[in-house]
Amino acid sequence: MKIGIVSSGVESFSLFRFLSKYNHEYVIYYDSLHAPYWFKFFDTSKKFVEEGILWLKKHWVEKIILPPVYELSFTDKYWDLILPIFSFYLRDCVFKYSLVWKLWLLWEYSDLQVAQSYIVKLSANYNLSDNQLLIKSFSFPFNFWSKDSSLLNYLLWKLSWKSFLVNSVLKQELRYFKDAHVDTLIPLNYLYFNWEKTIKKFLNFKKIRFHWIDCIDDIFVKLVNLEWDNYSVAIYSTDQKDSLLSDKRLLWMLQRWKEVSLNWL
Repeated sequence: MKIGIVSSGVESFSLFRFLSKYNHEYVIYYDSLHAPYWFKFFDTSKKFVEEGILWLKKHWVEKIILPPVYELSFTDKYWDLILPIFSFYLRDCVFKYSLVWKLWLLWEYSDLQVAQSYIVKLSANYNLSDNQLLIKSFSFPFNFWSKDSSLLNYLLWKLSWKSFLVNSVLKQELRYFKDAHVDTLIPLNYLYFNWEKTIKKFLNFKKIRFHWIDCIDDIFVKLVNLEWDNYSVAIYSTDQKDSLLSDKRLLWMLQRWKEVSLNWL
C-alpha cells in the first residue's frame, strides 16, 4: 500500500519504530518550513496540514497518517483517506481499559483545547465494556483533564531521547498525574512514545495507565492488512532536511538497510 505521512518534525517519525517492519511504500510530506506545528495557533497549523493532505492526494497515496489532533479534526472531511490510528487507540485501548473514568491529556495548550472537544465527542459514542458496567464507582461519560507542557514539548523536539534533562523534566511533569490520581495518560503527540520506558518506570500501571506504541502497532495491522513486496521511504521536505540528516537514530529507523529518498518540494 502507498501510505502518506504528514509531519512537521520528528514526531510522526516515531511511528517508524513499527512502520519499518511492514513492507509498504511510504511517502512523507515533511513540512520543515512550518515546523513545528504545535508552536502555532491550531487554525494556522491546520491549514498547513491540509496542504500536505492535498499534496499527498495528488501523488496517489491510498491512506494518510496525521498527527493525533489533526487526525481527529480531519477524519470527517477526508474519511476515505485518513487512517484513524489515534481514534482507534482511544477507543480500543484508552476507553476500553479505563477503570476510574479520569483521563488526562498532555500536550500544547492550543492543541489541548481542540483535542478535548473531539475526544469528548468520540467518547460519547462509546459503549461501556462488561467490566466497566460492573464497577459501581465508574462514572460515564469520561472526565477529561489537560495539562499544557510547552517546555517539555520543546525539549522533546530539540534534544536527544537519551538526554538526562529531558527525562528529568518528563518525570517532573508526570508528578501532576500521580497527585491527581488520574486513570490514563493520553499523549497528543507520537513523540512521547520515544520515552515510554521512562513513563512506565515512573508510573504504576495498575493505578495510572499509559498504553505503549505496541497498541498502535496492533491497530495499524488491523487497519492495513496488505503488504507490498518492497519497502521504500520517500521524504519530500518543504524547506530543508538538516534535522533529518543529523539524527542518526531516525535515519536508521527509516532506512531498514535500504536507501531513503530525500527530496525538496
